[in-house]
Amino acid sequence: MLLFGLGIGGLLFVAGVVTYYLAPRVGPNPIFGVRVGYSYASREVWDKSNRLGGALMALVGVGTASLGALLQLLNLTPRDGMGILTVTMIAALLGVTAWMFVYARNLAQGTTIAREIAPVRFRWAYLAPVLATFALLVALAVYVYPTLPADRVATHFNLAEQPDGWQPRDQFIVMYLGLAALFVVLDAVAVFVATREPLIAFGRWGSTWRLEPERGLIYVGIALGLMNLILSVVLWDLAWFNTHGAHAFPLSLLLWMIAPLIAILVGLFFLLGRREPHP
Repeated sequence: MLLFGLGIGGLLFVAGVVTYYLAPRVGPNPIFGVRVGYSYASREVWDKSNRLGGALMALVGVGTASLGALLQLLNLTPRDGMGILTVTMIAALLGVTAWMFVYARNLAQGTTIAREIAPVRFRWAYLAPVLATFALLVALAVYVYPTLPADRVATHFNLAEQPDGWQPRDQFIVMYLGLAALFVVLDAVAVFVATREPLIAFGRWGSTWRLEPERGLIYVGIALGLMNLILSVVLWDLAWFNTHGAHAFPLSLLLWMIAPLIAILVGLFFLLGRREPHP
């Protein structure tokens, strides 16, 4: 519980600090930073949104680590402590996401691009990638559920690939699918809002490339669908470890998946985007 809180809290803190300092320097891009469509409205909106987003994420990291230490001092059982820590962290991240969304939206309302882009029409194709991959993850969860131990599922591992965090089976499955369902909700919200405020699905790469809202929704759907595929791979490995006592593949392989994932997202952006017309 303590290691989980310190580890996740530390990662969130580092990600927040990096976002605060580097995202404004890197500039608008579809890979790194606060990438809600509103933040692409102008360079000023991008810089301000990422500074706030980075600061809030770092704050959540500090809070997560502090809460993990407090729960350890209170001598709560690992089951209760992990439950409280996970729920609190997810609630804090949802609050931060909502805050960043509203902040970027308010900044973007008065920009020229916000008045130029027309609303998009709803299409199920926008939601198809994330819905299909979520259904795949649910089917996998149903398949592995009976094989998992009821009271003690290893869910977190140290650098030596040994378990150092456990959860009851039902709690783990609900939280895991809940995380994946969050991607579905985020995609659905983006599609719904884009029918009224298309800037939410707008994208840029510097001042040269832009992603129109219709294609931006396709991009977001595929990106979130890829996240569900990664969750499916992780769930398969967790189930394999809990039933066979060993990982299905080295955990370092998950880190190596980041590079091809970024390459796919970059290639997809250029495939769907277009160059800005020269003045």
